[in-house]
Amino acid sequence: MLRVVHCVFAGVLSMLLPGAAMAQDPPPPGWYNTTELTSVWTGGNSAASTFGLKNDLRRLWESARFRFEAGGLRTESSTRTRSARGTASSFVVNETETSALTAESYYARARYDRSLSPRMFLFGGAGWNRNTFAGVQNRYGVIAGAGNSWVDTENTVFKTDYGFTYTFQDDVVEDPTRKDSFAGLRISAEAQRALSSTTRFTSNLLVDENLNETEDLRADWTNSIAVALSNSLALKTSLQLLFDNQPSLVLVPLQTSGGAPTGQNVATPLNELDSVFTVALVVNF
Repeated sequence: MLRVVHCVFAGVLSMLLPGAAMAQDPPPPGWYNTTELTSVWTGGNSAASTFGLKNDLRRLWESARFRFEAGGLRTESSTRTRSARGTASSFVVNETETSALTAESYYARARYDRSLSPRMFLFGGAGWNRNTFAGVQNRYGVIAGAGNSWVDTENTVFKTDYGFTYTFQDDVVEDPTRKDSFAGLRISAEAQRALSSTTRFTSNLLVDENLNETEDLRADWTNSIAVALSNSLALKTSLQLLFDNQPSLVLVPLQTSGGAPTGQNVATPLNELDSVFTVALVVNF
C-alpha cells in the first residue's frame, strides 16, 4: 500500500514542481471561507431534486493553520405509477406518486496544523461522517501525525502527511464479525495548482488502513477544477471516488429458487466503489 501511495505522490509532485519557481508568496494570515452550493431540480414526467452544501472555514497564522469543513448531499426522486380503468375506448387514467430518498451523506471535520520548519509540520484532527446508502450510520475518527510541506505558495501547493487514527463506526446493518472501533494508519496528499489566472486544479487523496484487520482498506480521492467568474464567485466541477475494500452490509429480501418471497432477509456486502460527481457554485470571502 505504501509503495502505491508514494508513487501517486511522486507523480503529482513531478507535475507541480516545475511551476513552483514562478509562484507567488503564500496567502497572508487571516480568516478565509469558501462555500459551495449544488442544486438540481427536474419536473414533469419525472421528478427529482438534489441539494448539496459545503463550507470550508480556514484560519491562517504565520506558523499554524486551523480548518473546519462541513457539508452534505441529499437526493430525492419521485416515481409516478399510472393505471387505467374502463374499456379500451372509454377509460380514466389514475396516477399515484411516491417519493424516496436515493442518496444522502453528511460530514464534519476539523484539523489543526503547526509548523516545525518550512518543510515539516505536526497536526491533529477529528471528524464525523454519515452515508447511510453506503451502510455507515455514524463514523467518528481522530488523527494525529506529522507531514511535509513540499510546496506552499499562492499558485502551487503540495503536502503529504502520515498519521495514526482511531475510528468508531456504527453501521446501518451490524456485522457481528467485525469490531466497531479500531486503530489505523492514514497517508494523505493535498495538491493544488493554478492552471491559469482564473482556473485552479485541486486533488486530495486519503488512504486509511485498519491496523486490526489489514484487509479493511479505505480511500477517498477527490479531484476538482474551479473557474473564477469574479473575485468572489467560481464554478467548480468535482469527482470524488470512495473505495472501501470491506464495505458495510445491506439487508436484501430472500426468495426461493422459484422466485417466491420467504419473508426473510439476508445480509450481503455493498459495492466497494462509490463515485460522486458535482457541479457547484463557489462563494469565496
